[in-house]
Amino acid sequence: MLLGTMNESERLAELAEAVRESTIKRLRAVPEGLENWRPVPSAMSFADLAHHIAEADGWLFRKLENPELPPMLGNVGEGAVADRAQFLARVEDLVDLGRRLSALLRGLDGAALNRRLPDDRFGGEVSVWWIVARANLDHEAHHRGQLASYLRQVAETVP
Repeated sequence: MLLGTMNESERLAELAEAVRESTIKRLRAVPEGLENWRPVPSAMSFADLAHHIAEADGWLFRKLENPELPPMLGNVGEGAVADRAQFLARVEDLVDLGRRLSALLRGLDGAALNRRLPDDRFGGEVSVWWIVARANLDHEAHHRGQLASYLRQVAETVP
């Protein structure tokens, strides 16, 4: 779609799709047996990061329904998996969540994007657009970079 013909919701959805696709590529590149690997004990593992990104999507969906919802935090070890199959199932959950997020974003009109929500992390009150762009998409992009950094330590190629 040409930029001039897209509305803000469509642009956010397109960005969300691109960010998620890149995240999924990195997660699928995790070598088998290293799903719970972490560079240091205090860092989240590959599996923790996949879990955390999924939790962030769920948080966004709930935040839009309940503006008073407090911010969420990721925790080391919270997303540990028992085996490769469980890890790959989590990756597929992220694919599905990405579709849900894209559909949600495409359904938001200008008024919905401009609606103000409380969020102490960003100065007390911000727009839905800001929550989506900063607390979800930028947040995932940050962790996508973390995944790439981890992969450089354990894999031959990094998507």
